[in-house]
Amino acid sequence: MSDGVGSSSQNMGNTKVVEIGPEAPALREHVREVIASPAFKGSRRSQQFLQHIVEKTISGHADEVKERSLGVDLFARLPAYDTGEDAIVRVTASDVRKRLHQFYSETQSEIRIELPSGSYVPEFRRIAVRAPQTPVPAPDPAPVVTPSPTPPAARQTWLGLRRPALYVMVGLALSSILWLWFRASPASRLAAKNVLPWSAILGRDRQIQVILSDPDLAMAQELLGFRISLSDYANRKFTPDLQAHDAIAQRAVRLLRGADVASVDVGIVLNIARLAATRLPEVMTRPARTLQLRDFQTDDDFVVLGSPRSNPWGGLYYDLVDFDFVYDEGLKQEVIRNKHVQKGELPLYVPTAKGWDTGQAYAIVAFTPNPGQSGHVLLLAGTNAEGTEAAGKFATDVELLSSTLRKYGIDPNGGPRHFEVLLEVRTMAGSPSALAVIACHAIDARTK
Repeated sequence: MSDGVGSSSQNMGNTKVVEIGPEAPALREHVREVIASPAFKGSRRSQQFLQHIVEKTISGHADEVKERSLGVDLFARLPAYDTGEDAIVRVTASDVRKRLHQFYSETQSEIRIELPSGSYVPEFRRIAVRAPQTPVPAPDPAPVVTPSPTPPAARQTWLGLRRPALYVMVGLALSSILWLWFRASPASRLAAKNVLPWSAILGRDRQIQVILSDPDLAMAQELLGFRISLSDYANRKFTPDLQAHDAIAQRAVRLLRGADVASVDVGIVLNIARLAATRLPEVMTRPARTLQLRDFQTDDDFVVLGSPRSNPWGGLYYDLVDFDFVYDEGLKQEVIRNKHVQKGELPLYVPTAKGWDTGQAYAIVAFTPNPGQSGHVLLLAGTNAEGTEAAGKFATDVELLSSTLRKYGIDPNGGPRHFEVLLEVRTMAGSPSALAVIACHAIDARTK
């Protein structure tokens, strides 16, 4: 076949390419087995993608398995959509490859479906599956103890954090995580699964990605007096032209490489881990600077920490909410704008406290959809670090959250419903001392 899908019986080592014609029933049965497996469980999009490309190929229409046609057929894109800007097909194909690898690493199967890199046309192979052999007992080894090297992935990550972040977190984490874990009663962890937004996030068999803020970015903007846009950040342009600044400023900014983790983020991550309980293995933390736009084009759930000043990725979702952040050039700080003022509310909320200050800050807790995907996004952001810390505490206090939603007419124990909460935070010497709920808006169907 000219499309590269095997149709002969040529042997390739211990494998041979499957003849599609006579093997079509077996292939269809196998793909049903694959998409029903734990490896594909929870990703309806990847299930549909694999079934679609396999059926097209089996039916002799492999020439139709192209990025644009897949975008139109599977993801309701317009025929003229920009495949360069919209990576939905490439992202899904990458996810399918990972899930196929997981399936075959856990399951013995004579038939294998392969999706070559750079192609959307699957290939089918049959391999010889050897029967398990009875192991022969080995002689007792000499009593020599040799420390085995830590695998690279284990050296670089802990709860998904890379090595620099580990240095920051390890001191706090080792002493705090067990205390937080055992401090939470089973009843409180169970309650989290019944209260929005955690009922929607923890009730799904999807990965939960916590996107840590980029405090180095905020510091660089403070030092050089510039503002970074979401577009620049997504294109990995983290600083302006450094030639316009003196040597000391250039050196300082070069040291701010996005490897640091905000201390308030550590506390929020630990509180989320406490609520996640048995879902803890699915909670992955990722520094903001390591992400690209396509990373958000999945069906995972996201928790985005920090305002646009320290985490521009939140800008993907502020069009969906009434309370968003704008930078006041006169005050040289972020303020919160109210785009749909309701009774008793103000159009603008201006903080009196900057970082590590005493005064008044503001924060938002917004639970939104992820446009074009089936997952959810939880934004936790303040006008300063203390505000973000307060947003995290509010969002993980299921009793306070539940009573607040109920007060504003949102059933906390009902089905998924998106909302946003505006908080006023009193700060003292770098810590939130008290918070009050100013407003709570339901996010209506226009966001879906």
